[in-house]
Amino acid sequence: MIENPSDLFKRLEEKGIELSEERKEEIRRVDERYRLRISDHYFDLIDWDDDNCPIYRQCIPDITELKEFQGYSEDPLNEGKYEHVPFLVHKYRSRAAFMCSNVCYMHCRHCTRKNTVMNSPIAGREALGPALDYVREHTEINDILITGGDPFAIGADLLEYYIKGFRSLPSVNTIRVGTRAIVAEPSMITDELCDMLEKYHPLWVFTQFNHPREITPDTIAACRRLQKRGIPLGNQSVFLKGINDDVDILEELYTKLIGIMVRPYYLYICDRVQGTAHFYADHHKGLDIIEKLRYRLPGYALPRLIIDADGENGGKVTLEKNHMLKETSDYLILPGNSEETVTKYIINNDNGDNV
Repeated sequence: MIENPSDLFKRLEEKGIELSEERKEEIRRVDERYRLRISDHYFDLIDWDDDNCPIYRQCIPDITELKEFQGYSEDPLNEGKYEHVPFLVHKYRSRAAFMCSNVCYMHCRHCTRKNTVMNSPIAGREALGPALDYVREHTEINDILITGGDPFAIGADLLEYYIKGFRSLPSVNTIRVGTRAIVAEPSMITDELCDMLEKYHPLWVFTQFNHPREITPDTIAACRRLQKRGIPLGNQSVFLKGINDDVDILEELYTKLIGIMVRPYYLYICDRVQGTAHFYADHHKGLDIIEKLRYRLPGYALPRLIIDADGENGGKVTLEKNHMLKETSDYLILPGNSEETVTKYIINNDNGDNV
């Protein structure tokens, strides 16, 4: 595990890679605010001959993280506003998120919570009681997301303590665990961890593959271990400039994911979080790519393009093009079955009476 700039520079020297003193100083400066942490597995995926390596860009600090940009803030999703008891965020009527962890196997440079949860205390066992009391009082909550940070990084015993607590509540139907350990440190998805999770069905695991290069024999094996316990896997990618804002890359990613039985679920427009502006890819480009993917992928491989809107009353919103290109009282003009084609759908106003 690479825990700090000194560890990073040592590893680079071992690979015969020389960084300039200016670049080293930039990394140190960024690390003072946004701490560096990279798993050995993820570090070994970096292609040092690729100047725009998508693995490198997600894990190595960039001096741009320290620049201030208008419209960006530390908590644009207002999660702090909805944290009604410590560590429990109730933003949506039927679901709540328990922020149990402030550590990950890798600190993603595009992290939504790099200014908030990652700089907060870890939830101890004493945090569960007030969270359970809140959910008991709000029986409309039937889905619990256990997240952070990475819940798989806090140890199986503590994680089970939390999961068992929420599973004991009659109103809780589903439990989800959000983790990037599958991608960043797949060896931590042990048989023992999977056996523990299996006891608390219905339980889902959602992860974040952002690029096809992240799908390796080790990550596939980690997915298989979870799947053998009947745990369904979903993927929530982030739409990242220069990393995956390309139709061919996303086609390859989603094709590979369904091949290992991981369902593409969301493709997030990058949140406007301070320190991440250089990753922002325009939503118009995202819409165009999703439209092209609609012709290239089976429906179950197509994720929903999501903006997690900031500001007052903001939340997750699906973005999609209007496929009713023209509507009259007699017919609809709709996209055809291949790009750049259309079809006419005749509206039967007789309701079958004249058959």
